[in-house]
Amino acid sequence: MMNGLASKRLTVCLIALLTTLMWGVNPSSAQSTDGVGVTLQPPVQAARLYTPNTLGEQFNSTINTINGVIGIAMFFDVAGGAFLQPVTDDDGNLVYEMNPVYHIVDQAMPGYVLNGAGDFKTGPDGKRLIVTLQPGERTQRVDSQGDLITNKGDVREDGPTLPFTVLFLAGGAIFFTFWYGWINIRGFKHAIDIVRGKFTRDDDPGDVSPFRALTSALSATVGLGNIAGVAIAVKTGGPGAIFWMMFLGLFGMTAKFHESTLGQMFRKQNEDGTISGGPMFYLDSGLKRMGPGFGMFGRLLAIIFALFCMGGALGGGNMFQANQSFEGFYSAFVEQPSVAENKLKKLSGDELRLLLTDKQLTTVMTDEQKNANTPLEDVRLGLTEKMMRSLVHPIQVERTLPPEQVKVDAEQRGNLRKNVSYGFGLLMATLVAVVVIGGITRIGAATSKIVPVMCLIYVLGCLIVIVFNLKEIPGHVRLIFIEAFKWDSAFGGFIGVMILGFKRAAFSSEAGLGSSAIAHSAAKQAYPVREGFVASLEPFIDTIIICFMTAMVVLITDAYAAPELMDEVNGTAITLYAFEQTQVGAWFPYVLSVSIILFAFSTMISWCYYGERAYGYLFGHKTVLLFRILFVICVFIGSVASLGPVLDFSDLMILSMAFPNILGGLFLVSMVRRSLREYWSRFKSGEFSHGSGSGDI
Repeated sequence: MMNGLASKRLTVCLIALLTTLMWGVNPSSAQSTDGVGVTLQPPVQAARLYTPNTLGEQFNSTINTINGVIGIAMFFDVAGGAFLQPVTDDDGNLVYEMNPVYHIVDQAMPGYVLNGAGDFKTGPDGKRLIVTLQPGERTQRVDSQGDLITNKGDVREDGPTLPFTVLFLAGGAIFFTFWYGWINIRGFKHAIDIVRGKFTRDDDPGDVSPFRALTSALSATVGLGNIAGVAIAVKTGGPGAIFWMMFLGLFGMTAKFHESTLGQMFRKQNEDGTISGGPMFYLDSGLKRMGPGFGMFGRLLAIIFALFCMGGALGGGNMFQANQSFEGFYSAFVEQPSVAENKLKKLSGDELRLLLTDKQLTTVMTDEQKNANTPLEDVRLGLTEKMMRSLVHPIQVERTLPPEQVKVDAEQRGNLRKNVSYGFGLLMATLVAVVVIGGITRIGAATSKIVPVMCLIYVLGCLIVIVFNLKEIPGHVRLIFIEAFKWDSAFGGFIGVMILGFKRAAFSSEAGLGSSAIAHSAAKQAYPVREGFVASLEPFIDTIIICFMTAMVVLITDAYAAPELMDEVNGTAITLYAFEQTQVGAWFPYVLSVSIILFAFSTMISWCYYGERAYGYLFGHKTVLLFRILFVICVFIGSVASLGPVLDFSDLMILSMAFPNILGGLFLVSMVRRSLREYWSRFKSGEFSHGSGSGDI
């Protein structure tokens, strides 16, 4: 716990950090890089390297650096690039990496300025800005034509990698399942009975009922991973990725059992009477029982987990959720078509035909046309107006419009988006603040109502689609199995599809990450193992049932292969499109958009609890209000900002939680198995009855 001096120091540090982010500009970037007013004549031989200048640029630069370090340490390719393949262009030629040529300026000279995307900055007149490059500056070389000089590097490679943390997470879940004798299957019915309250008493120690603990944990896992993550998995890796998502979800049930049992075993009561638990506590206290050396190791793992958990709470559990919920709300209820989109609707078939690119034509060629080497012009002439309208992008139409008209339209739509995002962010932040400041009791009460309702709405929508297309289900299920083991597949073959499925399953169910153990630690439960059974239901509901339903909707409608979604990377948009093509009609995407907001809201309030428990472990619970305030501020930031590298940071933080959680948990498996054997023996003997039981196993 923190004393008064420590609390003041922490407050000062947070203020200093925020001040630095708001006002801190390094000396080199404080100098003007716009080049306005500089009158130097070409020839220009170099370009100043991009230096983060604004608050947002500096923030992104810092996050990118952190992402790189974590990526190297935690997500290196265990396979050593064995599954990477050389990249070729459309003509079958190898594609090479083009490396920039750097130059150290030895005397003052004119130079261009590059922006964050590596493009040349321009002034109001549209011409490239020129600045004075100072001796000692590291720049990029420019040729006589004004283009950046590059050298041909190695052949570019692409394909699946085998990230260490993902492999470690999957391996841990599989190990736990065999170690505990497939308790995820043997104890399934018993888990349902516990959630129904058959074995719970009002005087059991804890803050919330097992059902509310389950809904609190589910509120953090059931969400965008089930809606957007599944669609992206199918689009990127094909139908086979769903098999591997469900495969890991099955083993993930035991991982949840393991970590939530430990969470109950080593939970602690705070001074205010609330309960704290989770990996921070069982890694610290559990390994300490094994000896002094293990105690230090456990403490280190607990600190690492807590830091990752806080980062995941603010990023993936907060800003990403707020950002995606705003995107869903804005696109469904507010967004207006651009001038290019309106123009596209009015174009005739002949006008559309002229806009089609060779790449678009190649995409829609049939196998017969490919085998016959049909000329692209013949393909163009054979397309229907409906097909052409689905292929042509608004950006293609935009290039044919007057630039001033496009600029004015973009400014108007940008201002509308900005103003709506401010209002949405403030409203969402206020609603989150009202709930999270109440703690786990209020969180449990809120999620116990929100989660069942939003799950019911979404599942009913999926069921309607599935029932109306019942005859197609066996064929799609068969396709999933075939594609799961197909060596020549969309994402680098069998290994690639499996890895992609494992990644999406980890984000969907969070099994092995240790996050839900924090919520289950607060459940009213006389026996730690009993709460482990409750937790084991999460991956079944989340990854096996709901993800499978989403997959069926995407496969039935062929949304993952739709030409109009060829370049779509937003999984939510793919799922919304899929529902628009079904019997539920065009109205359901509006309902789904509301569900997405509820999914995101429930995820945020649960992840705030996870983050504050991690914060409390590191800094004490007396100042936990500071974390809640920071969390609420991040809700607003996520709604109004273009997150960029924050999304990568969120993914890394959340997945990295698995490493200390599983590594430390492997040392504690014997302890859990002893408790399981004793509990299961007493249960099978009929010792437990409705509302019975006390003590601690």
